[in-house]
Amino acid sequence: MKWGQYIKVKQVQLVHNSIEVAMKFAVVCFVVIAVVVTSSYGLPAKGSTKAALKKKPCLKECPDDYKPVCAGDGSGKNNKSFGSECVLSNYNCESGNNLKIQSQGECPGGGGVRLS
Repeated sequence: MKWGQYIKVKQVQLVHNSIEVAMKFAVVCFVVIAVVVTSSYGLPAKGSTKAALKKKPCLKECPDDYKPVCAGDGSGKNNKSFGSECVLSNYNCESGNNLKIQSQGECPGGGGVRLS
C-alpha cells in the first residue's frame, strides 16, 4: 500500500471511530435523560412515605371559619395557636401529639397560627 493510500485509510478510520463514539455518547445521554425523567415523574416528594400518601382516617375536612384556639400539653410551655378546633384535631392526627385546648383565641406571645 502506498503512503498516500495509507493516510486516507487512517483518516477514514478516524472519522468512522469519531462518529461511532459520538453516536454512543448520544445514546447514553438519551437513556440517562429518559431514566431521570421517568423515575421522577409522579413520585412522592422527598422524605414522604407510602403511608404519608394515604390520607389518614382521622383527618377531617375543616371549614374555613376562623375561631382560633390555644393548645398545649398542659405545662403552659410551647403552646401553639390553631385556626380552629378542627385544625388542632388534624394536627394531633398528623403528628401523633395529644395537644388540648388551653384557651379560646390565639396564644399570648404570637408565634403564628396554624390554619390547616
